[in-house]
Amino acid sequence: MRCDAPRYVRRSFAALMVLAALVFAQGFAPRAEAQAAQPPQAALTPAGRLDADKATVDRIEAALGRADVSDSTLQRFRADLDPVSADIQGLVTDLAPKLDAAKARLDQLGPKPTDKAATEAADVTAERAAQEKLYSDLDSTLKRAKVLGVQAGQMSDSIAARRRALFARSVLERSSSLLSPQLWIAAAQDLPSDVRAIVYLGQDWWGGVVGKTEPWKLTTVAVLLGGLTIAFWPLLRLTRRFKQRRLDAKPTRLRKAAFGFWVALVTMAVPSLLAAAAFGVLNSAELLTFRLQPIAHSIEIGILVVSAMAGLARALLAPGRPNWRLIKISDASARNLYNLTLTIATIVAAFEVLAVLNDAIAAALPTAVAVRGIGVLLVAVAMAQTLHRIDRIVGEMDQQAAPQTDARNWSGPARILGWMVATVLGATLLTGYVALGSFLTRQIVYLSGLFTLLYLLMILADEGVTALFQPKTRLGRTFVITAGLRRESLDQLAILLSGALRVALLVTAALLVLAPWRIGSGDMVGTIEAAFFGFSVGDVTISISTIAVAVVLFILGIAITRALQRWLDVTYLPHTHLDTGLRNSIKTSFGYLGVVMAFALAAGYLGLSFEKVTYVAGALSVGIGFGLQSVVSNFVSGLIILWERAIRVGDWIVVGAEEGFVRRINVRSTEIETFDRATVIVPNSNLMTGVVKNWVRGDRVGRINLPITVGLAAKPEKMREMLIGIAKDHDHVLKIPSPTVLFSAYAGDQMTFNLICFVDDIESGKRTTSDLLFSIHARLVEDGIIVAPGPAILSSPALEKAVDALLADRDSSVRRARTA
Repeated sequence: MRCDAPRYVRRSFAALMVLAALVFAQGFAPRAEAQAAQPPQAALTPAGRLDADKATVDRIEAALGRADVSDSTLQRFRADLDPVSADIQGLVTDLAPKLDAAKARLDQLGPKPTDKAATEAADVTAERAAQEKLYSDLDSTLKRAKVLGVQAGQMSDSIAARRRALFARSVLERSSSLLSPQLWIAAAQDLPSDVRAIVYLGQDWWGGVVGKTEPWKLTTVAVLLGGLTIAFWPLLRLTRRFKQRRLDAKPTRLRKAAFGFWVALVTMAVPSLLAAAAFGVLNSAELLTFRLQPIAHSIEIGILVVSAMAGLARALLAPGRPNWRLIKISDASARNLYNLTLTIATIVAAFEVLAVLNDAIAAALPTAVAVRGIGVLLVAVAMAQTLHRIDRIVGEMDQQAAPQTDARNWSGPARILGWMVATVLGATLLTGYVALGSFLTRQIVYLSGLFTLLYLLMILADEGVTALFQPKTRLGRTFVITAGLRRESLDQLAILLSGALRVALLVTAALLVLAPWRIGSGDMVGTIEAAFFGFSVGDVTISISTIAVAVVLFILGIAITRALQRWLDVTYLPHTHLDTGLRNSIKTSFGYLGVVMAFALAAGYLGLSFEKVTYVAGALSVGIGFGLQSVVSNFVSGLIILWERAIRVGDWIVVGAEEGFVRRINVRSTEIETFDRATVIVPNSNLMTGVVKNWVRGDRVGRINLPITVGLAAKPEKMREMLIGIAKDHDHVLKIPSPTVLFSAYAGDQMTFNLICFVDDIESGKRTTSDLLFSIHARLVEDGIIVAPGPAILSSPALEKAVDALLADRDSSVRRARTA
């Protein structure tokens, strides 16, 4: 089957659009149903809307007073509370300007006359009364809305905290160790009753559902299920045709990612769709009882997980197809990792089904712990065996002096991480934290699939958008013709779009990573709002876990800022017409903004509003005034240098006795690289208050002034023509302003001429000066022009001897006088 890149790209992007549309419809369908079920808010007055919102808040608050609220119930409460909070915020936004307008009208009417003799028109009095009533109603409604908004926000925080507490309690619940004999004795004792419960479950289903169902319905279901089973193998063979790849092909990175994404979809589609169809048939025929529906749903989810992991692993590792592999590893390692992925996914899916079955039959606690423990043990053993094989393969490659690849840079840390995970899984079984081990095994499958999908989508976002926006493509030609964009502008648009997609993918992935830990997108948005607009009621309680999460959020913010800074510096800004100094200012300012936003995000999660941060800053101002004055001065000076741009990165400056190029403008100091390749660190305050010579402040044009001294025999006109001709012949000398020669001195037996010319770049001035001097000297020698001699020196050997004798006689006379 011939593989051409455009077809795979179109298929992959079409599949992406379909998936996005399905997710969009799935996400908004329940919301639309909820909105349809509620009365239209627009038909209610503000007070009526507030009463309805208060009823919802009071109902949820009363329900939260119970101690036995499950996580799913809390999640439903949060879903009910979010629209209420949005409606309250909308009310506050709508009522605030109306209240200000009513206050302005009252101010124009003025206060009531206090003098009894003063009279006022009746219509003015009536208008004031109406405006006062309107103002009072709006004020009371706005205050109620604000109080209710605070109550709803506190309840949202309480729901999030309780969800995290429930999650921690369920995951960190300690049970018996897998090596405990009591666990296996109790499980063996409960095994007969658990088997009988499974048998009763099957008999109940057969007698209660199948035995009472009409024969024609059972026949129809059997025919449909048989048809689906028979269709599985032809569909599987058909998908293999879509996954064929040439072994001798040399695909680009875009073709690898696009075809890998397509392979993942095709591999996942057939088993998942057939399983969904089969369980859909059973549900339509009402052949699944209430107790069997969770089991059927877990089997359907398990098939989806296994097929998805198989497709993603095949897309990334391409076992047996090294030319189509996205990461550089050996064939044996790729095959072992692919088998490990399928093994772990199958084990996790199978034991999740067994866990749901245990819940359905109300199995005893020792049985549930033993089942989950065995699943965790199998995953740990599979990981250890695969890592041992990979270690042996890498060792054999090292002994055979195999060529080093880029994979060696990350394979070592990846193997160490794998051994650490396997060790942690074993430790959870030995210490009795089986629930934690089971959660970690699910996270292994979840995060592996998520990061593989993110890797594929990042490549598609980078390479795909760049390929689509090439001037030779249809889309690129459309932009060039209709919008009149140049090639550079088209490249910038592609880079910006791919960067936006990367940011969206990273943010989405971060939210999906935090989702199993009961940190949702609503909590993150609330954290950001609390950081910038929130206020606290009462004292703020800070725990170690809250501080740890805040530190992690701050580190993630800094990491994203550094990544975006690098993207700006390496990818986007080089495609602009901005000079190096302005690019550095933009990158540095973006870094400062990112640090502030990361700090605000972490502070918001801690519950610190800007008001409290201001208090802390006021307390620190005393210390700043005494000990950090120079640091603050250098920091402010650095900001002024960045935005005033009197000194830019790449400028040639002279500071005191130091001279060189500006390489970096940091928070505290500026780095200057001298011509001797030494780095000079200059505090920013010195650059602000001291005298700095900038050779390239206005432009990079440089002036050269060469004094040439010759004897009186030279002709001045000929010297001028010769020097101007030599300057004009040099490539670096500018034609405009044209070179000129000045007759600057005429003294004694010599004449001095000054050759003045300009170069387009001051950095080439020294080299150009040297070239001109070489050429001038050669012409002088060639034309026989005598260079003016230096000052005359008189030398006489006899005179030198007489002077030495006189000095010796004087020294002897001085010594005799001292001894006398």
